[in-house]
Amino acid sequence: MNLVQLKMLDAIVRTQSLSQAALALHKSQPALTLAVKKLENEVGFELLDRNYYRLQLTEKGRIFHREAALLLGAESHLMQLANELALGNEANYKICYEQLCHQPFYNDIICDAFVKYTSTEFSVTSGKRFASLEQVNKAQVDLGIGPWFDLFHATGDLESLPIGKLDIGIVSANGLLPNKVDYEQLQQYPCLAMFESDMSFDSERLSYSKGSAMMKIDDVSTLKSFLLSGAGWAIISLAHCQNELDSGALQQINIIDREHTFSAQIRVFRQNSTHHGPVARAIWRDFKRLSKEYLGK
Repeated sequence: MNLVQLKMLDAIVRTQSLSQAALALHKSQPALTLAVKKLENEVGFELLDRNYYRLQLTEKGRIFHREAALLLGAESHLMQLANELALGNEANYKICYEQLCHQPFYNDIICDAFVKYTSTEFSVTSGKRFASLEQVNKAQVDLGIGPWFDLFHATGDLESLPIGKLDIGIVSANGLLPNKVDYEQLQQYPCLAMFESDMSFDSERLSYSKGSAMMKIDDVSTLKSFLLSGAGWAIISLAHCQNELDSGALQQINIIDREHTFSAQIRVFRQNSTHHGPVARAIWRDFKRLSKEYLGK
């Protein structure tokens, strides 16, 4: 038994797919199949139940994988610590913003760390819906900033801090449709929406649209530009288009028979780890201060 075998098993468990695990690990599917079979022979019992469309762990496999995940986590923390000791701090610190949640004063915290830790390369990304949660859970980034719902705790071992509020409404170009409609009337107009993530709870069912023409976009600035062009209506952060709403270029749509404005807490979150480097600790400390200020309002 070795760490490579355990990493292969963990990738299969996370993706529930041999092809996706092979893609993530840059291995062939036969290599993964052979590695898991060899591991099963070494431990003396089947780890995977292959009787379903998606691969699942057997009862013994769940217990084994739980302990293996702890070992892989310890190995990851050890490598992180080794890199930190060698370089003085993290070589790279990765952040993923949910595009609808961007606020300038969040940037201030990140900028302070960027200026202070000059040997650390900072990477800031965004993307499709719930990208920040997805990338934190997959350990592709160190920190996520995005809308938060209680079920997110069930997606991984996360710690989070509330830092703001997100107000969402239905918006269109002024005059494209009446500013008061019922839900069925709304479906007669084309809808603009962000791409869904790969999270299990995320799907088109979360969309407010039901049967209307759909344009999917992966960038909120592009989405707003199509709104201004009159391509359709969208559910969007009201803060992102407040200037256009004030000027009359965009209008907020009221749905007379359904809820049409929504609010969510914005949180900063990361994997719950036994070790975080100096950059991670500094950023988290400053966000914790911001969280206290936000909760004290």
